[in-house]
Amino acid sequence: MDATHPLKALLNVHLASDASAVTHLPYVVDLLCAEQFSPSPHLPKWTARLNSLLHSKDNGARWAGLCLAYKTSLYSKSTLLECAQSWLGIAVPILSKKEPLPTLIASINLCRTVFSSAKEVPEFQRQVCTPNVPKFTAALIILLDKESDPQLQGLILKTIAKLVPIYPNIHRASHAALSSIVLRIFSESAPIHSSQSLIEPACCLYSVLHHTGGKVGAANLWRISLDESIGSAWTAFTGVRTTFPDENGRFPQVQQLHEEPTTSVTFSMERLCTSIQATCSLLRTPTQRPVQVPVGSLTRLASKMILVTVENETSPGVDPIVRVMETAFIPRIWKVGCELIQCLCKCIGRHLTPYSSRLLSYLAFHLEQKLPPVQRVPFLETAYALLTHCHPCHSSVLCSRLTRIALSGLLVVLPRQIDVQHGIETNGTIRSKKGKKKARNYEGDELFRTSGDVLCPSIDDAKALLITCDILQSLLQSTDVSASLQSMASRIILAVLLELPQMIPSTLSPHIQVYHTLLNKIRQAAIQLGSGTTSAMSESLNLVLTAASSTEIERGSLSKVDMLIHPRLPPLQRTLPKIGSLTLFRSEESAEEVEERQRLGLEASQEPTITDDVIMEDTSNTHISAPTSLIEKPTDNGASHLPSSLMPQARSTIRAEQHISPGTAPSSSMSKSANAPTLHTRTSQATGSTHTSKIAASESLDVDEEMPSINLDSDSDSD
Repeated sequence: MDATHPLKALLNVHLASDASAVTHLPYVVDLLCAEQFSPSPHLPKWTARLNSLLHSKDNGARWAGLCLAYKTSLYSKSTLLECAQSWLGIAVPILSKKEPLPTLIASINLCRTVFSSAKEVPEFQRQVCTPNVPKFTAALIILLDKESDPQLQGLILKTIAKLVPIYPNIHRASHAALSSIVLRIFSESAPIHSSQSLIEPACCLYSVLHHTGGKVGAANLWRISLDESIGSAWTAFTGVRTTFPDENGRFPQVQQLHEEPTTSVTFSMERLCTSIQATCSLLRTPTQRPVQVPVGSLTRLASKMILVTVENETSPGVDPIVRVMETAFIPRIWKVGCELIQCLCKCIGRHLTPYSSRLLSYLAFHLEQKLPPVQRVPFLETAYALLTHCHPCHSSVLCSRLTRIALSGLLVVLPRQIDVQHGIETNGTIRSKKGKKKARNYEGDELFRTSGDVLCPSIDDAKALLITCDILQSLLQSTDVSASLQSMASRIILAVLLELPQMIPSTLSPHIQVYHTLLNKIRQAAIQLGSGTTSAMSESLNLVLTAASSTEIERGSLSKVDMLIHPRLPPLQRTLPKIGSLTLFRSEESAEEVEERQRLGLEASQEPTITDDVIMEDTSNTHISAPTSLIEKPTDNGASHLPSSLMPQARSTIRAEQHISPGTAPSSSMSKSANAPTLHTRTSQATGSTHTSKIAASESLDVDEEMPSINLDSDSDSD
């Protein structure tokens, strides 16, 4: 077993020399795992070899030793507790020396792992961590000011942000220095593009600095930081709206961040994004005690950002270049405002319910406009977050607006009336000058046809379609939608469910996963609607199961279908039906459903005509006195409207039929027809007269035929 032990093989071959350790380091790191560090005779040799590499004078060997020590501390906690003191004695002083960048990064990773891995061992914390954490933090602050590499600076910020909540009292003395570093990064993020990558780690560090105030002062520091972020966001928002007057018609007076007005607008926009990101980080960070969140001021700021619109009229005395630049920043302001609302939904949840209706109305206004998908997706995501994390909306008008918006976004999957007519024309005949020629359609020809457009060509289009399905399902499940609109939504969902299996996945989106995700969402929505009412289930469940059986169905959907077919809940505990009936055909529509269909743009090119009613009457038990009873009804209905030239012919035909003996062939045909039900149609006068004339003409031909003679002397029956 020792001959095949991985540590022995690595020590004898790959780590035999310093140069070999540097060369084979990637292979050794990939080969290490937790099972290899179980107690064995080779583990002390491994730690001795690591110490040898750490004390080497070669930079590459020290780097290899730091990387191997970092991996060892991740896989073996016992080895970490045993060797951490000696490793920190080498790794922490490296940060104060002029070392290559890979060596500095490896040293920071090792120290962070040592300080954060053994928090549950008090003796280790007292003897190892408490003396070395202040030295490590001071070295990182100096290194952050000295080094200019963005990767190293981001790693330093993330490391300090992870250690501050673990050792808040130790970092209390460094609160001022850390705050100044974060604020400097925030102020430099606009003019220096290289600092953009430091915004996220700086926000993470800014959101945990309140822990240095202790259990009592942490809540106050958190609220002060949040108020400062909100104030900075308001100032930056005013800086990007200098050419737009307020409600009183006055232009805002703000301090320019740069002597050039256009550059100042750019700086204000970057400052606004940074302030909102810092605010969201503060809302997501945990606190030791309950805190009061200023929901009113946050929703007011978010509402102000998503309510900005493009105004065509330009006030006199306004710089047109600055006006154009501020107008170009409007979609970005919308996106930042939506991010703030989504963060509020996830962090405070139901406490945002008093403001959800107003925010949803603002979002519905934007979604009713014709926006490109890249601008439409943030509004859809925000609406779905409000519907998911807040209580159901009580306004039926607002829910109906959102439902129509969701249905209009889902209609892109259904074929248009123009496409249907074009398909009918291509499948029919094509007229030419030489005559009629049948169109040649080959099987699989649609795979090579490049004329068709992809429904969702970009990622934003596909994302908007998928979020629309989620919004529609949430609205139909938990909000008060009118019966006509819910019936229309059920029909559209069922139509999409029947259309998707007939569609090639590549025609929906270049990404095949979008097709399968959409199919699963539509199937879940259809099954949910089928379980809402008994009548809806009886009419649409068969179609849903038929469409679902042709594709792959998830196990969760199968369990829902099983609950529909075999309910295991008492009748009193089941949900009451929301709709009395579900109309699947246009002939069953009500006036409200017709109005909703026309509003959604589902009007067909030709409305279906109402055909005449057909009444079936069973005359099997009716005694027929004469053969003329079959045509007596149509004759009475249409004889009075026949032309005068046709009246004698019809009457002579009837009289001729009355003289036919019962034993002849016509009587036998009449007796056969007497057992069949008679059809009485309510038709127009012209139709009735034409029908009567045709019957009279056919009967007159039968009367004029000569009856065949019967040979009584035939001996065919003599046998």
